[in-house]
Amino acid sequence: MSKNIVIYDLKKDDDISGLVSLSKDFFLEYQSHHKEFFLIDDLKDSDIIKYFNGFIDVEERKVFIAVLSGRVIGYIAVYVKAQPSFWEIKKVGDISGLMVHKDYRRKGIASKLMSKAIDFFKEKGVKYYSVFTAVNNHLAIEFYKQSGMEPLHIRMLGEIDNM
Repeated sequence: MSKNIVIYDLKKDDDISGLVSLSKDFFLEYQSHHKEFFLIDDLKDSDIIKYFNGFIDVEERKVFIAVLSGRVIGYIAVYVKAQPSFWEIKKVGDISGLMVHKDYRRKGIASKLMSKAIDFFKEKGVKYYSVFTAVNNHLAIEFYKQSGMEPLHIRMLGEIDNM
């Protein structure tokens, strides 16, 4: 099956309805990683479309899409960001989102998408890249570790009672 998967860059004239659908699945799934913090309030298709359009024809940004038989089954959104001038490392890559449809997981698709992202970062002269994921997203964390990534920092969350 993975031989039939095509991965390409998102372009201006692409139909992104498959990305919208997959993104909704991403957010629904992500909500399970915290009792409230990741709950979606009012996510509109236009919000998702605007997000993906922000990657089109921008030099330092890319979305790579995995397609099988005309169906979007995965994507990875990446960008390069500048670090503050006082850091020795002046720019880093960031994985803004990586999603593979639940029916196509554990088939090497995320690895292929990650490979495209790393090639993009290399092309941009980026030595380091990062990703944000929920601490309870154990499968994603394991995938990132298997891909050669390691924990960098921990972001703590506090809750104020009676709010």
